[in-house]
Amino acid sequence: MTAELQEIKSDKDSINTYKEAMSDIIDLLSEIAPSQWQSPTPCPGWTVADIAAHLIDLDTGAITGTMVDHEPQWESLAHVTNAGSKFTERGVDFRRGTAPDALLDQLSETAQALVDHLKNNENEIGLKLPWFKGEMSVEQFLSMRTFDIWVHEQDIRAALNIPGNLGSNPARASLQRMISALPFIWGKKVGAPPGSGLTLHLSGPEIQGSVGVVVNDDGRAELVHSHPDAENTVSMSWPSFSDSFCGRMGVGEMLACAELNGPLAEAFVTQLPSTP
Repeated sequence: MTAELQEIKSDKDSINTYKEAMSDIIDLLSEIAPSQWQSPTPCPGWTVADIAAHLIDLDTGAITGTMVDHEPQWESLAHVTNAGSKFTERGVDFRRGTAPDALLDQLSETAQALVDHLKNNENEIGLKLPWFKGEMSVEQFLSMRTFDIWVHEQDIRAALNIPGNLGSNPARASLQRMISALPFIWGKKVGAPPGSGLTLHLSGPEIQGSVGVVVNDDGRAELVHSHPDAENTVSMSWPSFSDSFCGRMGVGEMLACAELNGPLAEAFVTQLPSTP
């Protein structure tokens, strides 16, 4: 019987899933050679070291409520093209040139400081973050951070040709974050009409199963159990789905790695990219 993807979740609570995600990426970085820290990654303009700097920067911002006061030489950073990328680039550029051992130490220390900060403020209703208007719940914040860390771990693995860690607790938590976006993709980005449904099949490795999404008569899309006879079906490997959702593939690559059936299946795949 095909597993329902909605049921594949982390076995740990949100803070321990975050801690596992950070431990996984620290363990990976601890094993690579100093020269590999300068390897280019799928993130435009960023090396392995830059990804580590980015993770340090966001966790530091969550603790302090402010971001680093630094103005890069923007003319030398061709990959920075909008206000959002400028925001994330400041903390990365500020730490460029930092030795790998120092980045590892900062990554560990900042992660522990964030855990301590959250525990010390566990009675707070929400967090005030420099990149979010208003307050964000701790659960939402930890979901976002776990997703960011696991995706960037996969970026590092892709850069260094070290595939793996596709079925960890952070991987399963990241799957749920992606699955939760499918109604928006299907109903809003694709614009599927009322009554139109799609089943997505993921073939592994480590995570496999199916999930359905359908537009109700009121025009709202929602997740449902998968149906073998759905009008539209898309079949992909788990890594291809993740890479597509996170914008790591071009349209041609996404379509080439997917098996499509139905009039709106191709539109669904082309609308998958959902991260900056």
